[in-house]
Amino acid sequence: MTTLDLQGAALMKIHPVTLGRMINDGKIPAARIGRAYVLMERDVLGYIERQITAQTAGRGEDKPTEGARRGGAVHRAEAHPLR
Repeated sequence: MTTLDLQGAALMKIHPVTLGRMINDGKIPAARIGRAYVLMERDVLGYIERQITAQTAGRGEDKPTEGARRGGAVHRAEAHPLR
């Protein structure tokens, strides 16, 4: 079992103050031992994994179709009336 202090911020690539706010908001479990917070590495990694899952799930949904990306015109295989 591995524990972290505010070094967990480096693992998450965030500022230690931001991690402190997340701890105070209850987003990541931590215990205050003396004057420092202690976090379980598995809790930090679990939070990161949940964020990746949530953010990845929304990708690809509600994206425009191929025709809509080209300016909204949908090209059909029918002949042009003036040709």
